[in-house]
Amino acid sequence: MRTLRVSTALVAALAVTLPAAIPQASAAADGPIKIAVITDMSGVYAALAGRGAVEATKMAVEDFGGSVLGRKIEVDTVDHRNNGPEAATKAREEYDGGAELALDMTNSATALAVAGVAKEKHKLAIVTGGGSSAVTGSACNKYTYHYAYDTYALAASTGRNVARSGGKTWYGIVPNYAFGAQMLTDFTANIKPEGGSFIHSDLIPLGNTDFSSYLLAAKNAKPDVLGVLNAGADTVNTMKGVKQFGLDKQMKIAVGLLFLSDVDALPDVFSGSRITTSWYWNQDAAARKWADRYTKRVGGGLRPTDIQAADYSATTQWLNAVKAVGSVEADKVQAYLDGRSFNDFYAKAGEWRARDHRVTHEMYVVDVLDKSKIKEPHAWFKLVQTIPPGRAFRPESQSVCKKDW
Repeated sequence: MRTLRVSTALVAALAVTLPAAIPQASAAADGPIKIAVITDMSGVYAALAGRGAVEATKMAVEDFGGSVLGRKIEVDTVDHRNNGPEAATKAREEYDGGAELALDMTNSATALAVAGVAKEKHKLAIVTGGGSSAVTGSACNKYTYHYAYDTYALAASTGRNVARSGGKTWYGIVPNYAFGAQMLTDFTANIKPEGGSFIHSDLIPLGNTDFSSYLLAAKNAKPDVLGVLNAGADTVNTMKGVKQFGLDKQMKIAVGLLFLSDVDALPDVFSGSRITTSWYWNQDAAARKWADRYTKRVGGGLRPTDIQAADYSATTQWLNAVKAVGSVEADKVQAYLDGRSFNDFYAKAGEWRARDHRVTHEMYVVDVLDKSKIKEPHAWFKLVQTIPPGRAFRPESQSVCKKDW
């Protein structure tokens, strides 16, 4: 009889607690779908991603209709402060708080950190801003895609072009973190077949403001090429020194990665540079149409960078996949995306490559025009060459991704 009374009490307790649990689960399933834009809101990459990345993502959500699968879509803004461990912590908080997608990660250390959390949590991450080709190489995983550009694509185009035209000895200005290390590795590999090599490389802290000592050392070394392999404000500050010390009159200057925002900041310094980009706001009518809408939204006459355009494109592609499979579950979305081809205003001949999760598409070689030749504000780039996806990115046959899915 005593046992019966205990059992009855337990049943009564369950009857009280279960109804409360059921609505909570239902509320979670019917609650908002969150996208976490994990970006640099306050540091050296804020101009090329930052607020513009968040606004581009919100544009994509609004253009999609603001909801999917009957659930509202919310965009969270996360400042990773260019710190890998901090980015990982914040990504884990976002995923645990209901985020189904992490986006942007401008800064390779943060991209690689968030990719690890995405794998741990079985949630998707799409890297648009981080450039290290390790994202789809040694650090590849089922839940992470690399969307915009990478260090291999930059090296294969800019590096080989400069080495082929007589740049045999190189001196590197390299940021001392994941992006810089991979840039140096990929540039070294791509200039070697053309007879090029690095005679020295200086590893410099991220966010450095005075490059004088490094540039004077490069001047004294007398290489054929100065490889400027950093990005954002670091590139701007490096190039100020290049002009100040006249290095551009003594050697070729190979700018590995350049964004429209960099040229906006210092047009005279970058005039005449030939660089590689994944997209340009004035490259065709479709790009121009979207850029006009973006400019109207963010104000100040600003034109979008290729990273900001990629954030919009990647968000739209992910939402289309969620709608198609009827679920936000990462495994289902990943299975749908792998091997899928697409075209939009950003990506031409795009493909979600299943082998290593590199999203391939056309890349573009452009020249930076002198300000006397531009026809309207921010129209700095002149298209020189379109590089097809098969040549722009590391060939699938050369992938070092140890696919485990």
